Amino acid sequence: MRKAVRFRVLYLLFAIATYTLGFILLPETINSSFDQILSAGFLFAYFIVLPALFWYCVIKVSEQKKWKIIIPFSLASVVARYSMPVSLASYFEFLSWVRYPVIAVLLIIEFVVIYHVVSMLWKSRKLKGDPRINALIDNIDADDKKREVTLIMASEPASWYYAIPKFTKAHTPVLANLSLLSAKRWHFALVLLGLVAVTYVSYSLLILWSEIAAIIVGSVIFYGIVSVTASHRISRHFSVYCHNNHLVVNASFFNLLFIPLSHLQTCEAGKWECDKEQLKVGRGTANIKLTFSAPVYWFTLMGTFCERPTEVYLCVDAPNDLVESLNSGYLTLGDSSTETTSDNIDKYARD
Repeated sequence: MRKAVRFRVLYLLFAIATYTLGFILLPETINSSFDQILSAGFLFAYFIVLPALFWYCVIKVSEQKKWKIIIPFSLASVVARYSMPVSLASYFEFLSWVRYPVIAVLLIIEFVVIYHVVSMLWKSRKLKGDPRINALIDNIDADDKKREVTLIMASEPASWYYAIPKFTKAHTPVLANLSLLSAKRWHFALVLLGLVAVTYVSYSLLILWSEIAAIIVGSVIFYGIVSVTASHRISRHFSVYCHNNHLVVNASFFNLLFIPLSHLQTCEAGKWECDKEQLKVGRGTANIKLTFSAPVYWFTLMGTFCERPTEVYLCVDAPNDLVESLNSGYLTLGDSSTETTSDNIDKYARD
């Protein structure tokens, strides 16, 4: 695990532990000096320690944008409103006042997203390739915020695009497939069962507190079945391909390597034992090394984080075929070889 990923996971685990302890240990009212000290300690952890840890682990180590520091402060305000004693929670009562306009804004956004998904899916009937790639190609020179929002928005129609086999009939031909656990059918079945179990448990726990919250949370979790299905089909059939003079490497649905072919300096087949700081995509020993003349884009967690590597190692099923395809003119032909592999695409679409 690379340093940037380790530190992000470290922050996530520490934040979960802190917020969980806050809900468990903090009293409903302050009745003693110990309650005061405990409340002050958790306020310090919420608004000082966690933002400082986020700054170091996510922004500095992972080289993310500074504006993302608002994330831990916003989350801390919400948690403080519902975990702190009443006398302190009242200072965060403004969250209750803004919930109605927030709900209205969320409803508007939901309708916009639905319209966006439907329109993108309708256009995807004749498109080749991932809707996210088409969106990135159009916005790759935009500022980081716009590019990130574009990718996140495009991920919704992309999940339906890959989850429904009919839409992938016109997908760009694949050059190789990564060695991924998410491509295994047994893994797909286990993840689906786990998703159903988590949905049931969350609904059962929340129904005792709020029926509306239970329905909303349960529905959101169960909705993940679309992304899980898309992730399985991408991992199994659409891992590595070229589209509009860009090499695309899909490490499941949630991680995406976007490489302009003009930046691809060399593609070598061999065997490499990568260290923890080298970016390796796939399971097992790396058998492809990609070297770039300029930094490319490595999007993780559906575009939430973006890194700019200059070399990447891959574990694919047919390394020599991938090297031959790229070195035999595919860099300039792009996806013009659709006709030669249409039978494979039809087979994948039916899966």
